[in-house]
Amino acid sequence: MNLHWLHPEGLWTLAAVPGMALLWWWAARRRQRDLHRLGDPALIGRLTAPAPGRARLRAALLLSALALLSLALAGPRTGLQPRPVERRGLDLLIALDVSASMLAEDVAPSRLARARYELYHLLERLEGDRVGLILFAGDAFLQCPFTTDYGAVRLFLDVADPSLIPTPGTDYVRMLQVALQAFETPQPEETPRSRVLLVVSDGENHAAGFEQALQQLKEAGIERLAIGVGEPEGAPIPVYRNGRRTGFRRDTEGRVVHTRLEPATLQALAEPDGYLHLGRTGSVVSLLLKRLEGFARTPMATETFETYAERYQWPLALALLLLALEALLPERRRTLQTA
Repeated sequence: MNLHWLHPEGLWTLAAVPGMALLWWWAARRRQRDLHRLGDPALIGRLTAPAPGRARLRAALLLSALALLSLALAGPRTGLQPRPVERRGLDLLIALDVSASMLAEDVAPSRLARARYELYHLLERLEGDRVGLILFAGDAFLQCPFTTDYGAVRLFLDVADPSLIPTPGTDYVRMLQVALQAFETPQPEETPRSRVLLVVSDGENHAAGFEQALQQLKEAGIERLAIGVGEPEGAPIPVYRNGRRTGFRRDTEGRVVHTRLEPATLQALAEPDGYLHLGRTGSVVSLLLKRLEGFARTPMATETFETYAERYQWPLALALLLLALEALLPERRRTLQTA
């Protein structure tokens, strides 16, 4: 039988046992010496009436209990035993707006960069959920199919940029169509799971037919959340060439174009309490996790892991038994009364 320790550093406490034994021996010797100084040892022995060997027995019980407690603290474990673990989760599809307006800097360092940071933190706190990623602007495509490899999703987020979708504008209808197709793609597992669409955008929508596309999503039973990124007062849209800012976007009359957060579309898309605002300060990850916790997580699979069998209970129980015996031992022996 292989013996392992959960906290092997706890075995160092065993060093206290011989130290305590030495301390008890020194105290007993000094007590005897002090008693002899008081008078006749035989008379003092009759007055104190100690039980022969009882002090040594009490000390042995206490020291043994201390040693057993040290072993229990170290966490002895033996062998390996199978332990089934049920994985539960949902399908979370993130739709990230990468249109040019997401480069606005009313939310530092930009709307798009701030949205990516929030999604990074979200991925760090997810467990067991499958995540997919859609990028959309004037068009939309599935950048990352559903996966539990959050590192892969993060890599796709790293490269999310307006240059990936040259079609200008923000087409929510196309995004919802791609989302519906992604959710309807057959999955290897037979057990259906809760499905949630999370849209991260500044709310600008340049396409007609939004209500009809949203109705299809509702009829499919897909839950919806939305994060509005930006501020109502807005900011100009920077223009970059070869990685360098060359100015701000202008309209046909040469005026600088300001983009503003337009939450109406996102609020209509989300559930009644599913819209969150990501502004200049604060984070929405904690609130978003609470919203996700409100959705049912479906059992996905049962996996079997091999774990050690914990055995700390045995030395702990024996130590408690020895302490109880020590407490029940009388300190003095009974003396016989003579007539």
